[in-house]
Amino acid sequence: MAGKDDIKKERFTSEKEDLARLNKDLEARILELYSLYNISKVLNLSFAVEEIFNGTIHEIGKTLKIDEFCIMLIDEKCQELAIRAWYPDPGTLPDVRFKIGEGISGMVARTGRPAIIQDVSKEPEFLFYKGAITDIGAFMCVPLLGKRENVLGVFNVHKTQPNAFTDNDIKFFSEVAEQVAIAIEKAIIYEKTKEASMRDELTRLYNRRYFFEYLEKESLRADRYNKNFSILMLDIDHFKNFNDKNGHIKGDNVLKQMAQLIGNKLRCSDVVARYGGEEFIILLPETQKKAAIIAAEKLRKAIEDFKYEGGENQPEGRLTVTIGVATWPDDAAFTSELIDIADKALYLGKKQGR
Repeated sequence: MAGKDDIKKERFTSEKEDLARLNKDLEARILELYSLYNISKVLNLSFAVEEIFNGTIHEIGKTLKIDEFCIMLIDEKCQELAIRAWYPDPGTLPDVRFKIGEGISGMVARTGRPAIIQDVSKEPEFLFYKGAITDIGAFMCVPLLGKRENVLGVFNVHKTQPNAFTDNDIKFFSEVAEQVAIAIEKAIIYEKTKEASMRDELTRLYNRRYFFEYLEKESLRADRYNKNFSILMLDIDHFKNFNDKNGHIKGDNVLKQMAQLIGNKLRCSDVVARYGGEEFIILLPETQKKAAIIAAEKLRKAIEDFKYEGGENQPEGRLTVTIGVATWPDDAAFTSELIDIADKALYLGKKQGR
């Protein structure tokens, strides 16, 4: 009799534990569905990529117990993955990029297939964001796929302890990534349309308005992380003479050719704009004065060596430029002052003989 009671008791205990487990799983799924619903609401109200990132990061972080996660998008300009959103602190974005195929994130971007690394210490391909983040035990990377199954970027989730991901995690984050990707694709189209108004019509470089907006953001970022950046102010020498002798059509061709040459000589992270007339302005992130001067000289030489039609009619027998350099925060405490110093350095260079 006692044996039957013991069996019943064991069965009851087992069923109770199973029920508790099922109840816990159900609660977790309800929490996930609630999070998906709220993320969907945020995404439907967002038109800009940054709004999507901020809303998604906030909602997932608020609802789910995740140590860290980030969203990386492919930079079309140089075909690299760049971090665009970070949790728990959106203000501490590591300045890390991966080539397509590099590391786990790069491989997922190349294949379009998700990856889970339950113990990153056993995975030689895992790069710890090139040393920027070290306290990662388990890692999951889900692709952000567009309508045509094209990879827009990746959604990365980190946990400090190894073997922390479940089978449900990959399903849930794939659902999140699917919603985020749809919204991002729409937002990219919206932002490309908006960006067209910030491009110079002739050279297709950014215009002054965009550059000033970017400069303000970069100054805040540099101050937050105690970083330098430099700007180069570039002016074509004797350009009026060139137009007078060769005509404005050839002058416009020079501006377009020079804009392309400058763009080809810069890093992906550098920003170049047409400042006005025959002037260009360039922002070099995380670049100290010495490195900026070296970059300016290389650029000046590359422009001088290029054969422009009509360049032989210039006073030096070729087309040349003068470049002024200024560095933040060494040279100025305000962005307007920084531009003024670069401008003065430019005209000092012209005065001293170009």
